[in-house]
Amino acid sequence: MDAAETNPNNRDIFRFARENKEEFTNLVEQEILELKNVKVGFGLELKFSIERDGETQFMKHFFKNNIPFIFNRYDEEEIKERFDEFIENIEGEIEVWSERGSGWVVEKIIIADVNVARYQPLQGGTYLPLPANLAKKKAIINVQNRDNECLKWALRAALFPPKDGKNPQRPSKYPVNDGINYGGIDFPTPVGQIDKLEAQNRNLAINVFGWENNRVSVHRVSKKEANVLRINLMLIESGMAQRYCYVKKVSALLFDQSKNSNAKHYCMMCLTGFSRADLPVSHKKYCNGVNATPTRIEMAEEGENILFFHNYHKKMRARERANKLHRVDRVA
Repeated sequence: MDAAETNPNNRDIFRFARENKEEFTNLVEQEILELKNVKVGFGLELKFSIERDGETQFMKHFFKNNIPFIFNRYDEEEIKERFDEFIENIEGEIEVWSERGSGWVVEKIIIADVNVARYQPLQGGTYLPLPANLAKKKAIINVQNRDNECLKWALRAALFPPKDGKNPQRPSKYPVNDGINYGGIDFPTPVGQIDKLEAQNRNLAINVFGWENNRVSVHRVSKKEANVLRINLMLIESGMAQRYCYVKKVSALLFDQSKNSNAKHYCMMCLTGFSRADLPVSHKKYCNGVNATPTRIEMAEEGENILFFHNYHKKMRARERANKLHRVDRVA
């Protein structure tokens, strides 16, 4: 896109983003329809000017996102969010220049660029070993399939446990015809598509955990009715590769993550542990995570859970504060 021809006087980057966001989004979406999984690079070439010794000097600089964004056909809203993120990063870089006293100002936007290519995950969905600290918990079944359908194998491990209880990591222990409708689901499968998978399988309710910095996190919690049996999955990552595994024992996974050493029952939204089964039921009425998003609660350690006030000289006496408030009221 030749931005100079579109609006030769346009130097407001945020205004340019607002006016052209739909065009950027539609372009990426068209490529997604053809390629399904894509990696996208946004670029913006700007012309800068500066007054030096009575002369106006110019320079051009091309901004781009260093790490490409990954999209699939179910990430339409994320395209707009990532584009906004790209624009904000450009503004941030320019502000840093200004704070350092560079003196360069944006003269105009020259060219806007969108680079789209097919995304082939690096061995996406193929076998990944569990991280050492996660494996120690003995809470995960990591089926050693060699295709990119790890989600299917994780669900089969949950629904069809081996009758002899031996070698649950072997694909040969599970049926291929599992009765699940996978229509329209991509493999490897992004977490965002599990909503669709649940919607077309009424007896399927899936929670997805993550593993970050040797701690359990929460990617999604099923909103299905409570009487639908929950299947808990773990999503592990290595570089660009991701893999689903089956969590066979939630208590074993979370026992050292809670401040309550007697915890045997857990809230899936915030991972708070409880000693009795009835407690998370009453807790659930009030827990929506953060902004209704699954999360985990990190409580302050003992000795760091008290706030102290140090600027005593800034304190205001109660009577003095009341008089000030009274004066403000009268003026109002």
